Amino acid sequence: MGCGMGMIKYLLFIFNFIFVLCGLAILVVGVLVRIGDQKYAEEIKEVTGDLVFPSITLIVIGSIIFVIAFFGCCGAIRESHCMIVTFATLLLTILIIQVAVAIYAFVILKNANDIDFKDEYTRNVFDKYTSGNKEIVEFVDMIQKELECCGIDSYRDFDERLQTTIPGSCCGKDPGTTCESFNSYKNGCVGELKELFKKACSVLGGIALGIAAIELIGIIFALCLANSIKNAERRGYSV
Repeated sequence: MGCGMGMIKYLLFIFNFIFVLCGLAILVVGVLVRIGDQKYAEEIKEVTGDLVFPSITLIVIGSIIFVIAFFGCCGAIRESHCMIVTFATLLLTILIIQVAVAIYAFVILKNANDIDFKDEYTRNVFDKYTSGNKEIVEFVDMIQKELECCGIDSYRDFDERLQTTIPGSCCGKDPGTTCESFNSYKNGCVGELKELFKKACSVLGGIALGIAAIELIGIIFALCLANSIKNAERRGYSV
């Protein structure tokens, strides 16, 4: 094996060893969360809600990362043509999925202007603010405080639409307090939510494509190493 292939071999081993540890860590966290959720189900649910889906998601993601990285790590250090090809195949599958996710994110971003954010937010969230639903109240307060916005289009929506005082979340105060109109945020939450949605889609698509590019390099390196090992085996000596 030449110097270049030897460097690729150890680079694949190092990077995949790191990913093995990352995958194992995510898997352990998922298992611990699942155990905690089963042991203290009622207490946790009152504070954070049902943790079944997040814990299972962590376990699945951790397992996938661990298995793929394990094949790459062992294949590189053992110079196993079969394991490296398996690693490249699994990585290619993940690559295709990520490209599909990126394309979907950019398609959604392109069609963002067709989504009626105002109608959805008004009917499903804002109009229920005074209904006594604690989750809706907390959700609206969180949006207004974090995005520094108020109402649908402005702070006037609380008086004109809901006939209630402006909540403290409209000027960064704690829940349960009120806010004066001159201190409240001037931007409506619909516009801010729309911008947040566009940014989230852009970031998701960009990250997916960025990781896909790195994975493509990994696939190319793995196939080059597998080809070098195969050629060495055909020549009848160990690499």
